[in-house]
Amino acid sequence: MTEKKPLLQVEDLSISFQGRLLINRFSFVINYNEILAIVGESGSGKSLTALSIAGLLFQTPLTVSSQKMKLSGQELSYLSQKDWQTIRGRNLGMVFQEPQSSLNPSMRCGPQVMERMQQSKIGKPQDYRYKVLEAFDKVQLPQPERIFKAYPHELSGGQKQRVMIAMALISSPKLMIADEPTTALDVTVQKEILSLIKGQQKAHKMSVLFISHDLSLVAHFADRVLVIHQGRLVESGTVADIFKNPKDPYTQGLLYARPKSDKRLKRLPTVADFSKKHKSFKSISKATRAKKHQKIYSQNPLLEVDGLLKEYPMTRHWFKKNQSFRAVNEVSFDLYPGETLGLVGESGCGKSTITRALVNLDTPTGGDIRYKGRSILGFNPTELRDLRKEIQLVFQDPYAALHPLKQIGDAIAEPIYVHGLVKGKDAQKKRVLQLFDQVGLGAELYHRYPHQMSGGQRQRVVIARALATEPQLLLLDESVAALDISVQAQVLNLLNDLKEKLKLSYLFISHDLNLVKYMADRILVMQKGILVEEGEADELYFHPQQPYTKELIKALPKI
Repeated sequence: MTEKKPLLQVEDLSISFQGRLLINRFSFVINYNEILAIVGESGSGKSLTALSIAGLLFQTPLTVSSQKMKLSGQELSYLSQKDWQTIRGRNLGMVFQEPQSSLNPSMRCGPQVMERMQQSKIGKPQDYRYKVLEAFDKVQLPQPERIFKAYPHELSGGQKQRVMIAMALISSPKLMIADEPTTALDVTVQKEILSLIKGQQKAHKMSVLFISHDLSLVAHFADRVLVIHQGRLVESGTVADIFKNPKDPYTQGLLYARPKSDKRLKRLPTVADFSKKHKSFKSISKATRAKKHQKIYSQNPLLEVDGLLKEYPMTRHWFKKNQSFRAVNEVSFDLYPGETLGLVGESGCGKSTITRALVNLDTPTGGDIRYKGRSILGFNPTELRDLRKEIQLVFQDPYAALHPLKQIGDAIAEPIYVHGLVKGKDAQKKRVLQLFDQVGLGAELYHRYPHQMSGGQRQRVVIARALATEPQLLLLDESVAALDISVQAQVLNLLNDLKEKLKLSYLFISHDLNLVKYMADRILVMQKGILVEEGEADELYFHPQQPYTKELIKALPKI
């Protein structure tokens, strides 16, 4: 076996902010023609490591030091900003997590890639257009000429990410840094992007530094894995070593926090469970689940959706028929008291349109919605106000859902005040503190602002605010999609606890069928505005009938 030759060598990398260590003497090597994955939760130091390797920490208050940081034998530690631009242009490409924020919204996609070639002086100017179209073709973008002329907002998430990959590959770099490149994407698009990166890596014989918080994602992608926690390397090895025999409790927690298809655990394991050596987790038997379902479905439905139709106008003409887009096409389903109904499908399939229609934020074009036997479509303002007390929304991005200048206590107190649920500020604060306790938040957070809290804490705040009106139904719209795997497990456990304690019903919406299967009693599968399949969660997962459902299941990352 030939000895592997190192492309990137990093030794004793340390990054600090005002004396506080963020990265603590982190050392690793990336070999030629190798995919190395760095895995860890948000705040563990993954992205800081990537930014330091790419020389993107200039003009920041961070202090960066290392004994060695060499790319292709060249020491990077003492380069000027101009030298770094040359390195990034020719030897190093980067693909970031959110392509929409990485691309210039006012510039067409083709010229953006051409600009990179101009800055790095790659090839002859007369060849730039042809090279960009060739790069778009290589990353399997449909109609490269159209993409060349399109603005970022005119492309889907997967297409935008492919443009970013084309930009990173245009200079044939020796190293590509892919920082959470698929986190915001649907599971099928995620699989396509990872296959694309791996295919390009093999074709160009380049190395890839792949950064993720999801161990199951890297299982079939990387050659070696580094696990980082709070700026410190806790475990490293080949993919087989890490996945078959994880030694560190933190690695074990990350590995087992994601719902498994072969087991239905009562509670998902978390990193804290493994740190406490608590490794015994109870499963829910088929008999227990069947008994629970018998009780749920013997009741009258809480919510009935009948032939729901939602169209958006695409054109407006005086003298000829207007064209429209059907976001939701005659969808019908029931949701029962005490049930978690899963709704799964890719972005743009109509999931969020349905949630807005259920609380009349977006008036349906046709069909009917009945809550407790009454149609909500003719409700007057007072009746709508009462409906929205009983049906509450929990959104995907808790940071965007909270006012950045409003303290957390005041944010949760707002619906209590608006609906006049208690009288007096003392009673309001008492109720807010009760809600804090219900969702596992400490009273010391009352006067904090959203930016002073972690993602998991912010999601708990949004859940507490939804519970403030004592609702009966929560619409959970991608409510854990932006969270780390271990934090996600904590929030899912919390939701299940609250459901039992407060007798809640959930509409649980996600593009991740693994999560929906774990949470749901029944699952609805949507594609392009149409309900294509529905059934009991386990039955649908293990015996799907429709090709689209089979495709979603096949695309799930498996360990």
